[in-house]
Amino acid sequence: MSDDFSLDELLNRSYYAFKEAENEVGQCNVLVIGKTGVGKSTLINSVFRQRLAETGVGRPITQGIRQYTKPNCPITVYDTPGLELNAEQIKIIQLNVAKLIEDQRLLHPKEHIHVIWYCINHNANRIESVEENWLKEMEVKEVPVLLVLTQTTSKKPGEFFKQLEHMNLPVSQIIPVMAEPEEIDEDYTVKSHGLDKLVDATFQLLPEVAKKAFVKEQIANIALKSDMAFKYLSAYVAGSAIVGATPVPFADAPILMTMQTAMIANITVIFGMPFDKGFISAMLSAISGTGGVTAVGRSIVTNLIKMIPGAGTVVGGAISAATAATLTLALGLAYIEVLKAYMKAQINGEQLSLQQLTKMFVEMYKDYASSGRKTLKDEKPDQPKPPNQINID
Repeated sequence: MSDDFSLDELLNRSYYAFKEAENEVGQCNVLVIGKTGVGKSTLINSVFRQRLAETGVGRPITQGIRQYTKPNCPITVYDTPGLELNAEQIKIIQLNVAKLIEDQRLLHPKEHIHVIWYCINHNANRIESVEENWLKEMEVKEVPVLLVLTQTTSKKPGEFFKQLEHMNLPVSQIIPVMAEPEEIDEDYTVKSHGLDKLVDATFQLLPEVAKKAFVKEQIANIALKSDMAFKYLSAYVAGSAIVGATPVPFADAPILMTMQTAMIANITVIFGMPFDKGFISAMLSAISGTGGVTAVGRSIVTNLIKMIPGAGTVVGGAISAATAATLTLALGLAYIEVLKAYMKAQINGEQLSLQQLTKMFVEMYKDYASSGRKTLKDEKPDQPKPPNQINID
């Protein structure tokens, strides 16, 4: 028979799972090319959680290439300013970029240049021959290139966009963006747009070693974080079903709770959140139904099972595979919803209190557990199961 866990013990297990998940994040390296003033720094800072392109942070590594990174951040951005220089200087930069790509390719895959954002100001309404030729030269480097049209005020494709499309440039996609809102006059402001598409297109091109790091650090596409968290959740649901298939005596319910706290830790990492002991503690206390710090493992499982229709009581009995899977799925979905709401509020300059978040967590869990819903709230129940729905039958 397993001993029960105190809240502190569960928090410690969750913390270790969090650190392990962080160590498995990988690394993502983005090369950003474009003229000075095209808006590269604004673009980089608008996409990533940590403002990587702040003045003075970049470290020069060659003539014309600057490296941006921060401690404990699995994203490195290489910036190449100066394309408005004379032909000889541009050629030097091009050679240095080619050398950077080749040198990184000799290292571990996590050190490779994984994707290139080639930035052109939409308002320039032209692509110069030197840029077109460079794009063609980079094609042989086998690094995927996204052509980013910065400072695009309209969401509708303009003539310049159509012109670029007809040129059949060797790029994976052309993506117009407006990285930050721009005030045209006191009555009209152009809203930010296109960043979510840039992030999604980038993700699709990245190798596996870079995907999790990119999703963790980007803040422009919350749905992408949700999708990855959902995939991790499916593995934990399958694992909890195996645990419950024995079936597990209720006395060993803390084993199930340990797995679920590890799941919460992994989802926290995917959303790029720090491990906040007070936040996790409040969530676990809310679903345990107690404010105590001892013997919470079984009380959490007991409370969670009470909210599942037809599950009945398990005290003195056992937890079935279906019950264990349903409990884990509802818990994971509720936690993803809470982090989505928290991040959206942050982006909108709003603040959700810990009390609001814990209340939302419990209500979300009750809703998922009672309804049997297997998708996130912004997904339609009749959508295809992979990757939006988990089958626990």
